[in-house]
Amino acid sequence: MRRIGLALGAVATTLALGAGTALAAPEPGKDGVGDPYYPTDGNGGYDVSKYDLNLSYNPGSKLLDATAKITAKTTQELSQFNLDLRGLTVRSVKVNGQAAKFTRTGEHELVITPAAPLAKDAEITVEVSYCGRPGPVRHPVTGLGGWRGTPSGGVIAAGAPHSASTWFPVNDTPLDKAELSITTSVPEGWHTVANGTRSKPVTQNGRTTTTWTAEAVAPHLIALGIDRYTFQESTVDSTSVLSAFAPGSNGKPLADKLPEVLKFLNAKLGDYHFGTVGTIHLADSQPYQVGAQTRPVLGRNADLKALVRTLAAQWWGASMSVENWSDTCTHECFANYLGWMWAEAKEGKDLDAEYRKAVDAVRGNAAFWARKLADPGKGKEFSAIYDKGALFTHALRRKIGERAFNTVLSNFPTINQGWNQGWHDLELYLEAEAQMDLKEFLDAWSHSTTIPADKHLFPA
Repeated sequence: MRRIGLALGAVATTLALGAGTALAAPEPGKDGVGDPYYPTDGNGGYDVSKYDLNLSYNPGSKLLDATAKITAKTTQELSQFNLDLRGLTVRSVKVNGQAAKFTRTGEHELVITPAAPLAKDAEITVEVSYCGRPGPVRHPVTGLGGWRGTPSGGVIAAGAPHSASTWFPVNDTPLDKAELSITTSVPEGWHTVANGTRSKPVTQNGRTTTTWTAEAVAPHLIALGIDRYTFQESTVDSTSVLSAFAPGSNGKPLADKLPEVLKFLNAKLGDYHFGTVGTIHLADSQPYQVGAQTRPVLGRNADLKALVRTLAAQWWGASMSVENWSDTCTHECFANYLGWMWAEAKEGKDLDAEYRKAVDAVRGNAAFWARKLADPGKGKEFSAIYDKGALFTHALRRKIGERAFNTVLSNFPTINQGWNQGWHDLELYLEAEAQMDLKEFLDAWSHSTTIPADKHLFPA
Protein backbone atom coordinates (compact mmCIF):
# COMPACT_ATOMS: atom_id res chain seq x y z
CA MET A 1 0.00 0.00 0.00
CA ARG A 2 2.85 2.38 0.77
CA ARG A 3 4.40 1.91 -2.67
CA ILE A 4 1.06 2.37 -4.37
CA GLY A 5 0.47 5.58 -2.43
CA LEU A 6 3.89 6.89 -3.44
CA ALA A 7 3.28 6.05 -7.08
CA LEU A 8 -0.12 7.78 -7.10
CA GLY A 9 1.48 10.78 -5.38
CA ALA A 10 4.11 10.99 -8.09
CA VAL A 11 1.45 10.92 -10.81
CA ALA A 12 -0.51 13.67 -9.06
CA THR A 13 2.63 15.79 -8.74
CA THR A 14 3.42 15.36 -12.43
CA LEU A 15 -0.10 16.43 -13.41
CA ALA A 16 0.08 19.43 -11.12
CA LEU A 17 3.40 20.53 -12.60
CA GLY A 18 1.97 20.16 -16.06
CA ALA A 19 -0.80 22.55 -15.05
CA GLY A 20 1.77 25.16 -14.01
CA THR A 21 1.83 24.56 -10.24
CA ALA A 22 5.15 25.50 -8.57
CA LEU A 23 7.20 23.10 -6.49
CA ALA A 24 6.66 23.27 -2.72
CA ALA A 25 9.02 25.65 -0.93
CA PRO A 26 11.61 24.39 1.58
CA GLU A 27 10.15 23.94 5.07
CA PRO A 28 11.54 23.90 8.62
CA GLY A 29 12.48 20.54 10.05
CA LYS A 30 10.28 19.33 12.89
CA ASP A 31 11.33 20.22 16.43
CA GLY A 32 11.00 16.59 17.59
CA VAL A 33 10.72 13.04 16.32
CA GLY A 34 7.52 12.29 18.18
CA ASP A 35 8.63 10.11 21.07
CA PRO A 36 5.40 9.54 23.07
CA TYR A 37 7.05 10.65 26.34
CA TYR A 38 9.45 13.30 25.06
CA PRO A 39 7.95 14.57 21.77
CA THR A 40 10.47 17.41 21.30
CA ASP A 41 13.51 15.15 21.70
CA GLY A 42 15.44 14.89 18.45
CA ASN A 43 14.68 16.83 15.31
CA GLY A 44 13.37 16.27 11.81
CA GLY A 45 14.88 17.03 8.42
CA TYR A 46 18.32 15.45 8.70
CA ASP A 47 20.34 12.44 9.87
CA VAL A 48 23.65 12.93 11.64
CA SER A 49 26.63 10.86 10.50
CA LYS A 50 29.30 12.26 12.84
CA TYR A 51 29.88 14.54 15.82
CA ASP A 52 33.36 16.08 16.02
CA LEU A 53 33.68 17.84 19.38
CA ASN A 54 36.55 20.04 20.51
CA LEU A 55 36.31 20.84 24.22
CA SER A 56 38.45 22.95 26.54
CA TYR A 57 37.54 22.64 30.21
CA ASN A 58 38.90 24.21 33.40
CA PRO A 59 37.88 22.37 36.58
CA GLY A 60 38.62 25.39 38.78
CA SER A 61 36.21 27.77 37.04
CA LYS A 62 34.00 24.95 35.71
CA LEU A 63 33.93 26.76 32.35
CA LEU A 64 33.55 24.83 29.13
CA ASP A 65 34.69 26.41 25.86
CA ALA A 66 33.77 24.26 22.90
CA THR A 67 33.17 23.84 19.19
CA ALA A 68 30.93 21.13 17.75
CA LYS A 69 31.18 20.16 14.09
CA ILE A 70 28.21 18.08 12.99
CA THR A 71 28.16 16.22 9.69
CA ALA A 72 24.69 15.26 8.49
CA LYS A 73 22.54 14.50 5.47
CA THR A 74 19.25 16.28 4.85
CA THR A 75 16.09 14.22 4.43
CA GLN A 76 13.99 17.08 3.06
CA GLU A 77 14.41 20.57 1.65
CA LEU A 78 15.15 22.68 4.70
CA SER A 79 14.57 26.35 5.35
CA GLN A 80 15.67 25.85 9.00
CA PHE A 81 16.37 23.03 11.43
CA ASN A 82 16.94 22.42 15.13
CA LEU A 83 19.54 20.93 17.41
CA ASP A 84 19.04 20.08 21.09
CA LEU A 85 21.14 22.05 23.60
CA ARG A 86 20.28 22.76 27.22
CA GLY A 87 21.55 26.07 28.56
CA LEU A 88 25.05 27.26 27.58
CA THR A 89 25.78 30.30 25.41
CA VAL A 90 25.93 29.89 21.65
CA ARG A 91 28.42 32.35 20.13
CA SER A 92 28.10 31.51 16.45
CA VAL A 93 26.72 28.96 14.00
CA LYS A 94 27.94 28.14 10.51
CA VAL A 95 26.26 25.90 7.95
CA ASN A 96 28.52 24.71 5.15
CA GLY A 97 31.03 27.37 6.17
CA GLN A 98 28.59 30.29 5.96
CA ALA A 99 27.30 32.21 8.98
CA ALA A 100 23.76 31.17 9.93
CA LYS A 101 21.13 32.87 12.05
CA PHE A 102 20.06 31.12 15.25
CA THR A 103 17.59 31.49 18.10
CA ARG A 104 16.84 29.58 21.30
CA THR A 105 13.33 28.35 22.10
CA GLY A 106 11.71 25.99 24.57
CA GLU A 107 13.68 23.89 27.02
CA HIS A 108 16.44 22.81 24.64
CA GLU A 109 15.81 23.95 21.06
CA LEU A 110 18.60 25.64 19.09
CA VAL A 111 16.85 26.84 15.91
CA ILE A 112 19.21 27.38 12.96
CA THR A 113 18.39 29.25 9.75
CA PRO A 114 21.07 28.75 7.08
CA ALA A 115 22.04 31.55 4.70
CA ALA A 116 20.30 29.67 1.88
CA PRO A 117 17.79 26.79 1.93
CA LEU A 118 19.28 23.31 1.95
CA ALA A 119 18.45 20.79 -0.76
CA LYS A 120 17.16 17.32 0.03
CA ASP A 121 19.76 14.53 0.31
CA ALA A 122 22.56 17.07 0.69
CA GLU A 123 25.66 16.48 2.81
CA ILE A 124 25.97 19.38 5.25
CA THR A 125 28.31 20.50 8.01
CA VAL A 126 27.12 22.54 10.97
CA GLU A 127 29.65 24.27 13.24
CA VAL A 128 28.49 25.58 16.61
CA SER A 129 30.77 27.61 18.86
CA TYR A 130 29.52 27.75 22.45
CA CYS A 131 30.60 28.12 26.06
CA GLY A 132 29.35 28.22 29.66
CA ARG A 133 28.96 26.10 32.75
CA PRO A 134 27.01 22.93 31.90
CA GLY A 135 24.60 21.47 34.41
CA PRO A 136 22.67 18.26 35.01
CA VAL A 137 19.09 17.20 34.36
CA ARG A 138 17.09 15.27 36.93
CA HIS A 139 15.04 12.15 36.28
CA PRO A 140 12.60 10.87 38.94
CA VAL A 141 14.07 7.35 38.86
CA THR A 142 17.63 7.56 37.50
CA GLY A 143 18.52 10.75 39.38
CA LEU A 144 20.96 13.31 38.02
CA GLY A 145 21.97 12.79 34.40
CA GLY A 146 24.05 14.77 32.00
CA TRP A 147 26.91 16.99 33.15
CA ARG A 148 27.37 16.86 36.94
CA GLY A 149 30.19 17.37 39.40
CA THR A 150 32.09 14.63 41.22
CA PRO A 151 33.45 14.62 44.80
CA SER A 152 37.01 15.16 43.57
CA GLY A 153 36.14 18.30 41.63
CA GLY A 154 35.80 16.67 38.25
CA VAL A 155 32.72 16.03 36.14
CA ILE A 156 30.87 13.05 34.67
CA ALA A 157 28.41 13.40 31.80
CA ALA A 158 26.26 10.29 31.35
CA GLY A 159 22.75 8.98 31.82
CA ALA A 160 19.41 8.23 30.22
CA PRO A 161 17.05 9.28 28.83
CA HIS A 162 18.88 12.64 28.58
CA SER A 163 22.52 13.57 28.90
CA ALA A 164 24.28 14.65 25.71
CA SER A 165 22.25 17.83 25.21
CA THR A 166 23.58 19.21 28.52
CA TRP A 167 27.07 19.65 27.04
CA PHE A 168 26.92 19.71 23.23
CA PRO A 169 24.38 20.41 20.47
CA VAL A 170 22.92 17.09 19.37
CA ASN A 171 20.04 15.39 17.62
CA ASP A 172 18.93 13.94 20.94
CA THR A 173 17.07 10.79 19.93
CA PRO A 174 18.09 7.11 20.11
CA LEU A 175 16.95 6.84 16.49
CA ASP A 176 19.92 8.85 15.16
CA LYS A 177 23.20 7.09 15.91
CA ALA A 178 26.38 8.74 14.70
CA GLU A 179 30.15 8.36 14.82
CA LEU A 180 31.84 10.32 17.57
CA SER A 181 35.15 12.12 18.02
CA ILE A 182 35.86 14.04 21.24
CA THR A 183 39.06 16.05 21.60
CA THR A 184 39.57 17.47 25.09
CA SER A 185 42.02 19.97 26.52
CA VAL A 186 42.36 19.96 30.33
CA PRO A 187 44.96 21.18 32.83
CA GLU A 188 48.01 18.97 33.30
CA GLY A 189 47.29 16.32 35.95
CA TRP A 190 43.69 15.95 34.81
CA HIS A 191 42.50 13.29 32.40
CA THR A 192 39.45 12.49 30.28
CA VAL A 193 37.67 9.24 29.55
CA ALA A 194 34.93 8.67 26.99
CA ASN A 195 33.48 6.11 24.60
CA GLY A 196 35.63 4.14 22.21
CA THR A 197 39.36 4.35 21.60
CA ARG A 198 41.80 6.78 23.18
CA SER A 199 44.67 8.49 21.38
CA LYS A 200 47.95 8.96 23.20
CA PRO A 201 47.51 12.00 25.50
CA VAL A 202 49.83 14.92 24.68
CA THR A 203 50.83 17.43 27.36
CA GLN A 204 52.09 20.82 26.24
CA ASN A 205 52.12 24.27 27.86
CA GLY A 206 50.47 22.94 30.98
CA ARG A 207 47.50 21.30 29.28
CA THR A 208 46.81 17.72 28.21
CA THR A 209 45.01 16.96 24.94
CA THR A 210 43.33 13.63 24.24
CA THR A 211 41.07 12.40 21.44
CA TRP A 212 38.46 9.67 21.85
CA THR A 213 36.80 8.10 18.80
CA ALA A 214 33.80 5.78 18.73
CA GLU A 215 31.70 4.09 16.10
CA ALA A 216 28.02 4.90 15.68
CA VAL A 217 26.49 5.62 19.10
CA ALA A 218 23.10 6.86 20.28
CA PRO A 219 23.23 10.19 22.19
CA HIS A 220 22.03 8.75 25.51
CA LEU A 221 24.88 6.21 25.41
CA ILE A 222 27.64 8.85 25.15
CA ALA A 223 29.75 9.34 28.28
CA LEU A 224 32.48 11.82 29.15
CA GLY A 225 34.45 12.05 32.38
CA ILE A 226 37.04 14.64 33.42
CA ASP A 227 38.95 13.94 36.63
CA ARG A 228 42.33 12.96 38.05
CA TYR A 229 41.83 9.43 36.78
CA THR A 230 44.15 6.49 37.01
CA PHE A 231 43.83 3.89 34.25
CA GLN A 232 44.03 0.13 33.93
CA GLU A 233 44.60 -1.41 30.50
CA SER A 234 44.62 -4.99 29.26
CA THR A 235 43.34 -7.19 26.44
CA VAL A 236 40.63 -9.86 26.39
CA ASP A 237 41.08 -12.01 23.29
CA SER A 238 41.17 -9.31 20.57
CA THR A 239 39.29 -6.67 22.58
CA SER A 240 41.26 -3.87 24.23
CA VAL A 241 40.16 -3.06 27.78
CA LEU A 242 40.55 0.36 29.41
CA SER A 243 39.05 1.22 32.78
CA ALA A 244 39.28 4.57 34.59
CA PHE A 245 39.19 5.20 38.34
CA ALA A 246 38.26 8.55 39.85
CA PRO A 247 40.01 9.51 43.10
CA GLY A 248 38.33 7.73 46.00
CA SER A 249 36.58 5.13 43.86
CA ASN A 250 36.53 1.49 44.91
CA GLY A 251 36.10 -0.03 41.45
CA LYS A 252 39.31 -2.00 40.95
CA PRO A 253 37.87 -5.36 42.14
CA LEU A 254 35.02 -4.96 39.63
CA ALA A 255 37.41 -3.95 36.85
CA ASP A 256 39.48 -7.05 37.61
CA LYS A 257 36.34 -9.18 37.04
CA LEU A 258 35.60 -7.58 33.66
CA PRO A 259 37.54 -10.11 31.51
CA GLU A 260 35.69 -13.03 33.10
CA VAL A 261 32.33 -11.30 32.70
CA LEU A 262 33.06 -10.47 29.06
CA LYS A 263 33.93 -14.07 28.26
CA PHE A 264 30.72 -15.24 29.99
CA LEU A 265 28.65 -12.80 27.91
CA ASN A 266 30.45 -13.76 24.70
CA ALA A 267 29.32 -17.34 25.31
CA LYS A 268 25.72 -16.29 25.99
CA LEU A 269 25.26 -13.47 23.49
CA GLY A 270 27.80 -14.03 20.74
CA ASP A 271 31.16 -12.34 20.32
CA TYR A 272 31.49 -8.78 21.56
CA HIS A 273 31.49 -6.61 18.43
CA PHE A 274 32.94 -3.28 19.58
CA GLY A 275 36.72 -3.00 19.41
CA THR A 276 37.18 -1.75 22.95
CA VAL A 277 35.51 -2.03 26.34
CA GLY A 278 36.08 -0.78 29.87
CA THR A 279 34.46 0.92 32.83
CA ILE A 280 34.44 4.33 34.51
CA HIS A 281 34.40 4.11 38.31
CA LEU A 282 33.16 7.03 40.42
CA ALA A 283 33.75 7.82 44.09
CA ASP A 284 30.09 8.52 44.88
CA SER A 285 27.04 6.28 44.70
CA GLN A 286 24.55 6.40 41.85
CA PRO A 287 20.87 5.43 41.79
CA TYR A 288 21.40 4.11 38.25
CA GLN A 289 24.53 2.46 36.85
CA VAL A 290 24.86 3.63 33.25
CA GLY A 291 25.51 1.17 30.42
CA ALA A 292 27.25 3.76 28.21
CA GLN A 293 28.51 2.32 24.92
CA THR A 294 31.87 0.55 25.39
CA ARG A 295 32.40 2.30 28.73
CA PRO A 296 29.78 1.73 31.48
CA VAL A 297 29.74 4.26 34.32
CA LEU A 298 29.62 2.67 37.78
CA GLY A 299 29.16 4.38 41.12
CA ARG A 300 30.64 3.40 44.46
CA ASN A 301 27.54 1.30 45.18
CA ALA A 302 27.88 -0.80 42.02
CA ASP A 303 28.19 -4.55 42.52
CA LEU A 304 29.04 -7.48 40.28
CA LYS A 305 25.43 -7.76 39.11
CA ALA A 306 25.58 -4.13 37.94
CA LEU A 307 28.79 -4.85 36.05
CA VAL A 308 27.18 -7.82 34.29
CA ARG A 309 24.07 -5.78 33.43
CA THR A 310 25.93 -2.78 32.03
CA LEU A 311 28.21 -5.00 29.97
CA ALA A 312 25.25 -7.06 28.73
CA ALA A 313 23.74 -3.72 27.70
CA GLN A 314 26.47 -3.50 25.05
CA TRP A 315 24.40 -6.10 23.17
CA TRP A 316 20.95 -5.36 24.60
CA GLY A 317 20.97 -1.55 24.53
CA ALA A 318 24.00 -0.26 22.63
CA SER A 319 24.23 -2.49 19.56
CA MET A 320 20.44 -2.79 19.43
CA SER A 321 18.94 0.33 20.97
CA VAL A 322 15.53 1.41 22.21
CA GLU A 323 13.05 2.80 19.68
CA ASN A 324 10.89 4.91 22.00
CA TRP A 325 11.35 5.54 25.71
CA SER A 326 8.13 3.61 26.34
CA ASP A 327 10.05 0.51 25.15
CA THR A 328 12.85 0.47 27.75
CA CYS A 329 12.13 -3.08 28.90
CA THR A 330 12.84 -4.26 25.36
CA HIS A 331 16.55 -4.18 26.16
CA GLU A 332 16.98 -3.38 29.88
CA CYS A 333 14.94 -6.36 31.14
CA PHE A 334 17.11 -8.81 29.23
CA ALA A 335 20.42 -7.11 30.01
CA ASN A 336 19.48 -7.13 33.68
CA TYR A 337 18.52 -10.82 33.62
CA LEU A 338 22.04 -11.73 32.52
CA GLY A 339 23.01 -10.87 36.09
CA TRP A 340 20.68 -13.64 37.26
CA MET A 341 22.22 -16.02 34.74
CA TRP A 342 25.71 -15.11 36.00
CA ALA A 343 24.63 -16.01 39.56
CA GLU A 344 23.24 -19.30 38.24
CA ALA A 345 26.37 -20.23 36.31
CA LYS A 346 29.09 -18.85 38.57
CA GLU A 347 27.57 -18.94 42.05
CA GLY A 348 25.37 -22.00 41.81
CA LYS A 349 22.14 -20.10 42.50
CA ASP A 350 18.87 -21.99 42.03
CA LEU A 351 16.98 -19.38 40.00
CA ASP A 352 13.65 -21.15 40.29
CA ALA A 353 13.94 -21.04 44.08
CA GLU A 354 15.08 -17.40 43.98
CA TYR A 355 12.18 -16.57 41.69
CA ARG A 356 9.57 -18.23 43.93
CA LYS A 357 10.98 -16.48 46.97
CA ALA A 358 10.82 -13.12 45.19
CA VAL A 359 7.24 -13.69 43.98
CA ASP A 360 6.10 -14.72 47.46
CA ALA A 361 7.63 -11.55 48.91
CA VAL A 362 5.57 -9.27 46.64
CA ARG A 363 2.48 -11.36 45.95
CA GLY A 364 0.22 -9.04 47.94
CA ASN A 365 2.02 -5.84 46.96
CA ALA A 366 -0.40 -4.13 44.59
CA ALA A 367 1.97 -1.21 43.97
CA PHE A 368 4.68 -3.59 42.79
CA TRP A 369 2.46 -5.11 40.11
CA ALA A 370 0.82 -1.82 39.13
CA ARG A 371 3.98 -0.72 37.32
CA LYS A 372 3.78 -1.66 33.66
CA LEU A 373 6.80 -3.01 31.80
CA ALA A 374 5.53 -1.94 28.38
CA ASP A 375 4.58 1.73 28.13
CA PRO A 376 5.06 2.46 31.86
CA GLY A 377 4.52 6.23 31.53
CA LYS A 378 6.75 9.30 31.24
CA GLY A 379 9.35 9.44 33.97
CA LYS A 380 8.70 5.78 34.85
CA GLU A 381 10.80 4.22 32.08
CA PHE A 382 13.15 2.61 34.58
CA SER A 383 10.73 2.09 37.45
CA ALA A 384 10.00 -1.65 37.12
CA ILE A 385 12.58 -3.18 34.81
CA TYR A 386 15.08 -4.33 37.44
CA ASP A 387 12.74 -6.16 39.83
CA LYS A 388 9.44 -6.91 38.09
CA GLY A 389 11.32 -7.06 34.79
CA ALA A 390 13.67 -9.73 36.12
CA LEU A 391 10.72 -11.84 37.28
CA PHE A 392 9.07 -11.46 33.88
CA THR A 393 12.21 -12.53 32.05
CA HIS A 394 12.63 -15.62 34.21
CA ALA A 395 8.98 -16.56 33.70
CA LEU A 396 9.45 -16.08 29.96
CA ARG A 397 12.46 -18.37 30.04
CA ARG A 398 10.37 -21.10 31.67
CA LYS A 399 7.45 -20.43 29.31
CA ILE A 400 9.33 -20.78 26.01
CA GLY A 401 12.05 -23.20 27.14
CA GLU A 402 15.85 -23.08 27.20
CA ARG A 403 16.45 -23.50 23.47
CA ALA A 404 14.16 -20.71 22.39
CA PHE A 405 15.18 -18.41 25.24
CA ASN A 406 18.91 -18.79 24.55
CA THR A 407 18.30 -18.19 20.86
CA VAL A 408 16.39 -15.00 21.66
CA LEU A 409 19.19 -13.81 23.96
CA SER A 410 21.85 -14.09 21.27
CA ASN A 411 19.94 -13.60 18.03
CA PHE A 412 17.62 -10.67 18.65
CA PRO A 413 20.41 -8.11 19.27
CA THR A 414 22.58 -9.70 16.58
CA ILE A 415 20.04 -9.48 13.76
CA ASN A 416 19.17 -5.95 14.86
CA GLN A 417 22.75 -4.75 15.24
CA GLY A 418 22.91 -1.00 14.66
CA TRP A 419 19.12 -0.69 14.68
CA ASN A 420 16.38 0.32 17.10
CA GLN A 421 13.60 -1.99 18.22
CA GLY A 422 10.47 -1.52 20.31
CA TRP A 423 8.39 -3.73 22.55
CA HIS A 424 5.96 -4.77 19.80
CA ASP A 425 8.89 -5.91 17.63
CA LEU A 426 10.17 -8.04 20.51
CA GLU A 427 6.75 -9.58 21.10
CA LEU A 428 6.52 -10.64 17.46
CA TYR A 429 10.01 -12.10 17.53
CA LEU A 430 9.36 -14.03 20.75
CA GLU A 431 6.28 -15.68 19.28
CA ALA A 432 8.09 -16.54 16.05
CA GLU A 433 11.09 -18.04 17.85
CA ALA A 434 9.02 -19.92 20.43
CA GLN A 435 6.46 -20.99 17.83
CA MET A 436 3.63 -20.40 20.26
CA ASP A 437 0.91 -17.86 20.98
CA LEU A 438 2.29 -15.69 23.79
CA LYS A 439 -0.28 -12.91 23.75
CA GLU A 440 -2.03 -13.83 26.99
CA PHE A 441 1.27 -14.39 28.80
CA LEU A 442 2.83 -11.15 27.55
CA ASP A 443 -0.28 -9.12 28.26
CA ALA A 444 -0.41 -10.44 31.82
CA TRP A 445 3.21 -9.51 32.48
CA SER A 446 3.90 -6.39 30.46
CA HIS A 447 0.59 -4.58 29.89
CA SER A 448 -1.38 -5.48 33.03
CA THR A 449 -1.27 -3.57 36.32
CA THR A 450 -2.17 -6.56 38.50
CA ILE A 451 -0.33 -9.72 39.48
CA PRO A 452 -0.36 -12.33 36.67
CA ALA A 453 -2.43 -15.47 37.18
CA ASP A 454 -0.51 -18.46 38.54
CA LYS A 455 -0.42 -20.08 35.11
CA HIS A 456 1.66 -17.10 33.93
CA LEU A 457 3.62 -16.74 37.15
CA PHE A 458 4.65 -20.40 37.09
CA PRO A 459 4.49 -21.68 33.50
CA ALA A 460 5.35 -25.31 32.90
